[in-house]
Amino acid sequence: MLDGQGPSSRVPPSRGHVVHLGGRRQNTAPAQPPARDARAHQAFLDRVVDYLSTDRGVRQFIDWGSPVPGTAERIRRAHPDNSVVHVAPHGTVGMLSSPDTPVLSGGAENAETPLRRLTTCGLVDFDEPVAVLMTRPFNAHTPPPGLTRLHSLMHGGGYLALAVDAPERAAEQVFDPFVPLEPGLADLRWWPYPDEDVAMEGTGVLGGLGRTHRN
Repeated sequence: MLDGQGPSSRVPPSRGHVVHLGGRRQNTAPAQPPARDARAHQAFLDRVVDYLSTDRGVRQFIDWGSPVPGTAERIRRAHPDNSVVHVAPHGTVGMLSSPDTPVLSGGAENAETPLRRLTTCGLVDFDEPVAVLMTRPFNAHTPPPGLTRLHSLMHGGGYLALAVDAPERAAEQVFDPFVPLEPGLADLRWWPYPDEDVAMEGTGVLGGLGRTHRN
């Protein structure tokens, strides 16, 4: 199991009204289609959430623009005390899986506004461990914005799950300043097993989990 104690480790396989903090006018643009091989993506999130909730005792989750439905339900199913806040890129509010999940809009390109609101909305306590699920796949050459700022906010430690849409193994530097846990990035279909340990066909999208330096 991931133990979070060293630079890397191995992993085996309340609720109030919706809070639109991105402005009074709700974006009604159609949601983007799910990431390819949505079932593999959902299973990846299941394994990440189960590990963080059961093995690491994380109770606060930020779902940062998940491209597949049902993430809030997965988080709450893992433990009854788990809470979740959804950061929805503009045009993707329709991807929310439940009407009782607090919502902050934005964050697809500029993370400063949602990060600022996360510190003031009272929905997240950064003095306690927080898990951020930033699994809307990004290009390996343009990693998601705001990771340094996010890491600095997580005073109580925590974890970051990422997905990378790349045909080949991407550099572990995509997690910086978070510390990648073994096996680093691996195909969503079989993570947390390294790519070289699995012969079955993958999805072409890589996933992984990192921790803060405070863990």
